[in-house]
Amino acid sequence: MPNNTPFWDIILLKLLAFLPKVFAAVIGAIFGLMLSGDIGKDGKIQVNMSVIIKFTIAVTVSLFGGAAHIELMDYQKYSVMTHGAIMLLWAVFGMLAIGIVYQSVALMQGKPLSAVIKEIKDAALAIISK
Repeated sequence: MPNNTPFWDIILLKLLAFLPKVFAAVIGAIFGLMLSGDIGKDGKIQVNMSVIIKFTIAVTVSLFGGAAHIELMDYQKYSVMTHGAIMLLWAVFGMLAIGIVYQSVALMQGKPLSAVIKEIKDAALAIISK
């Protein structure tokens, strides 16, 4: 870049490559919150400290896990959209692990399996239908 390019223009240009990855991480975290049962049957989410922590963990797992995966598998030569897809997968599967732990604790406390399946199905339908 030329020496007379304003500082903010350089920062914005560098952010443009990173924003699709962050967007994919956030979408993946929302899918993960749906799987963990934090998004209700009506498609609404009750924001509390637990949800904020789960969301933060999902985005962190997505960004760091996805970046490590891209580095380890030598995917730097692929497009930013491919990197975003990898980040999305890491966010979904990271939150899926949290959701599995949440649902297994619910099952151990006596919640029937049919209720767990219905809860996930209703949340998915509520998100898709809105």
